[in-house]
Amino acid sequence: MRRLLAILLAAALLAGCAADLRLLPQGGQDPAPSAAPEATPAPGRVLAVWDETGVLAEALELYAQAQGVTVEPAADAAGAALAVSAAEPADGAALDLTQQGELVQGMAGALTGQQTGCRSLPLAGSAYGYLADRARLTALLGAAFDPADLQNATAAQWRDFVAALEDWLEEPAEASVTLSGKEYSLPAEAPAELAGLEAVFTVAGADRFSGPVLSPVLGTCYTTAEEAAGGRTDAQLTGALNSLWTLLTDEAGSLAGAGENGAAPDRAGARAAFADGKALFYRASASEAAAAGLAAEDTVVVPMKFTFDDTDLHGGFSLEELLGQPVATSGGRVYIPAGADETSRSEACAFLLWLYASEAGRQLMEGAPAQGLPDLSAALSAEARAAIDAAGDDLAGLSQFTTAGRRAFTGAVLAALP
Repeated sequence: MRRLLAILLAAALLAGCAADLRLLPQGGQDPAPSAAPEATPAPGRVLAVWDETGVLAEALELYAQAQGVTVEPAADAAGAALAVSAAEPADGAALDLTQQGELVQGMAGALTGQQTGCRSLPLAGSAYGYLADRARLTALLGAAFDPADLQNATAAQWRDFVAALEDWLEEPAEASVTLSGKEYSLPAEAPAELAGLEAVFTVAGADRFSGPVLSPVLGTCYTTAEEAAGGRTDAQLTGALNSLWTLLTDEAGSLAGAGENGAAPDRAGARAAFADGKALFYRASASEAAAAGLAAEDTVVVPMKFTFDDTDLHGGFSLEELLGQPVATSGGRVYIPAGADETSRSEACAFLLWLYASEAGRQLMEGAPAQGLPDLSAALSAEARAAIDAAGDDLAGLSQFTTAGRRAFTGAVLAALP
């Protein structure tokens, strides 16, 4: 397939697409992956993109620099030239890529095996958990800090660390914390790198209660999305959902950007809170790191820590697997919205050809696959997610986290699950 895509790109250039769609800088050479590509002037060329999760942020930045195209965020998917969705777009929402010229048709066929009716292309997956900036963590815990100690910490150690950090935010003072058997000290005074720190966590409202955060819970019973979609008993998931309640209420206790009634910020607000140093941990996909201004080599992904025990396990993953791995999410699907005009379609096709056929694009798309728990939440319907979010909204509005509140939340989630 690699050879076929390379041939497609060469054909595009030889056929004169470079004049109209300019897939590579002048000279036809791919930019070195470690160097900033030189921009090629392209007056008036604009690519409007709807990519709420930021999964294409790094690719779009590189493409804009390499091709001299202005990339602008669209107000919604319908008004974009290119859009990203978590799953295959609905019938009528996307154009058939096999009808967008021979080059795109050939590329779509090589990637999906479809010669007709291909509405979207797959994007590279990513790890989901708590994103953190290595430099900030080092400023907090000292030069000897090893990210693996935080990633491999037990749920109890993680919760003690979060509680100590909340106290430290209220009034900085030296305090000891233990992570993976090693002792670290919080500093007596806030270092300059953490001057803007206001809370331990941030999370987008759209991700707060459903999506990949549910995957470890479902993983106590199932190992595939197909199994998770097949049904369950209330007794099997109640204990795991109690642990979800604990995780969510720990987040709610120190949440940057929270609005009235404890509402979490939107995705842009959560990403900005993390980028601006207001929150130490951002629960999100690692694909959002670039959009938050964080380089891949500086990004630490900490698995979500649930207080599961052996009684919560009913045929799914082991405790070690559930507690020591991030969730490996699908990268989603990229498509051209049905309402895109001819100019928008041309710009979208140019980007897709660059992303899947150029050396620079392929390096982004063909990196090491995300490792971790499968995203079992992909089995949930939109209706189930909406019902779980509604149950979560009730949780967010609580001034105290009581046993009655926990029972109401877990009961509502159980009712929403398949």
